[in-house]
Amino acid sequence: MINSHCHLNDAQFDNDREQVINNFLRAGGDAAICVAWDIESSKKAQQIAETHNEIYYSIGVHPDNVEDFNEKELENLIISSLNNKEKSHQNVIAKRSYHKNAVAISTKNGFNSEQSAEISKLVAIGEIGLDYFHNKENKAEQKRVFIKQIELANKYQLPIIIHCREAYGDTLEILKQFAPFKFGAVMHCYSGSLEYANELIKLGIKISFTGTVTYKNAVNVKEVAKTIPLNSFFLETDCPYLAPVPHRGKRNEPAYVKYVAECIAALRNMSVTDLISATDQNAIKFFNLK
Repeated sequence: MINSHCHLNDAQFDNDREQVINNFLRAGGDAAICVAWDIESSKKAQQIAETHNEIYYSIGVHPDNVEDFNEKELENLIISSLNNKEKSHQNVIAKRSYHKNAVAISTKNGFNSEQSAEISKLVAIGEIGLDYFHNKENKAEQKRVFIKQIELANKYQLPIIIHCREAYGDTLEILKQFAPFKFGAVMHCYSGSLEYANELIKLGIKISFTGTVTYKNAVNVKEVAKTIPLNSFFLETDCPYLAPVPHRGKRNEPAYVKYVAECIAALRNMSVTDLISATDQNAIKFFNLK
């Protein structure tokens, strides 16, 4: 079971991070992507990934933090991260029989885990994007930083993790400028309409669902999760935020991705095992996991 987006680098986990990671593994977790929102959280994500076999990470600057964006600093961090190779984790690969097949066809960036014993655990740039809910006064700066980070992702052949809140039109306009995304793009924590989801899918952009899909009033999200192609989405928690039912209102954990899987499997009238198998394969190929 792969959690494609969590914030283990959040301060809410500082007192029990090891326990939280162990909870995830005991719940059947195979791998998780620790996602950053600024330079410091990027460095913290890297540290966590380097000390835990099952954790990979992203680096990037969230739209709420564009005032602190320093392109050179971010690029230097990307370079150093890609140069910092970690031994591939065969224990993760062995947990799923389909994992080897998925990796065998994953030759993005000219790399194949069966040909090399070393990989970088940096797997994406993100989360990046636009957020007009918290700040409408710096739209131009948000767009500039979003575009700069997409360009860096393309330069270093990495997928992007997109954040979008109340900025659907501008986000889609920018994404259309860069599509098709040769190295991948995913709209995380999807909360838009089915029509918007279809527009993203036409551009080759994946979608990721959080615990919001379990909420009773999340009609649009449920419709999207039920309808879009099985090969077009992943599962995530966005923890410590957006805990799914039955933990809504409490601190979210990576292990709770199982509730997202159970909800979507029920919506699609399929087994949880098959749903997890399919979405895990999607995430493995997208993030080029080894």
